Amino acid sequence: MRTKIILLSAAALCLTMAAQAQDKIIKTNGDTILAKVKTVGVKTITYQRSGSQSEPEYTIAKADVEKIVLENGSVDPMDMMTGGRPRRPHRPSRPMRHMRDSEEKETEKIKYESNVLALAPLQFTENGLGFSLSYERALDKRGIVAFYLPVMATFNLNNGTYYNYTAGVYQNSPTDMMVYAMPGIKVYPTGSQGFVKYAVGPSLVIASGQKSGEVGNYLGTSTEQTQTHFLLGMVINNSVNFNPSEHVYLGLELGLGFTYLNRVGGLNQDTNGLVQGSFKIGYRF
Repeated sequence: MRTKIILLSAAALCLTMAAQAQDKIIKTNGDTILAKVKTVGVKTITYQRSGSQSEPEYTIAKADVEKIVLENGSVDPMDMMTGGRPRRPHRPSRPMRHMRDSEEKETEKIKYESNVLALAPLQFTENGLGFSLSYERALDKRGIVAFYLPVMATFNLNNGTYYNYTAGVYQNSPTDMMVYAMPGIKVYPTGSQGFVKYAVGPSLVIASGQKSGEVGNYLGTSTEQTQTHFLLGMVINNSVNFNPSEHVYLGLELGLGFTYLNRVGGLNQDTNGLVQGSFKIGYRF
């Protein structure tokens, strides 16, 4: 009887020593696997249950493992593992891990949406000053190419004066209004996903409004007349976008071009230069 007790005690001691001699894989859910770690790869960990050559090898994803406690007591966190057998670095304290997690969250990339609706409280064209509303939509995942449609209204606030022969006095010329639509594309060489991004691209210019000026008559004098004004042309826009947050958009834009058609009162005029520029405040969604 005494011999039996001694044999059982010895067997239990051997089992305990064998368990202590194994590595421990601590999973993120708190479970523990007693095993012999063979290799630590980029994404997986290979281990055997007993370490015997005849024992099959198992794999587990590193993302599911919090740490490995080696048979000598060393602890290897997953974020400090390399290929082959685990290294034995010093485990950072809990406050340091919290600081590292906070820094990683702060450096995460902002996911910018594909649509931008913007208002330009300051807009100018060759006609004068005004305002505009624009819509932009990215056509690919990185936002390298985007459809762009601004609509503008500008007023000639410095149209000069003219002499009214009927009244015999000088009068201010009418404030000519022009409405523009400029459908086109914007090309972002490095994509539109980022804090500061540059874009360039062509836009078709379609504009309609009025133009005032002195027109001569058969009496040898001139009178002030307001006539219809139609423009068709193109501009090349250069813009700088600022995206300080996920939804806030700020933009600066300048475009230069020329007319294909320049009609005043139904009559073709000479080719005219086109210019437009704006400061935009918008919402990204």
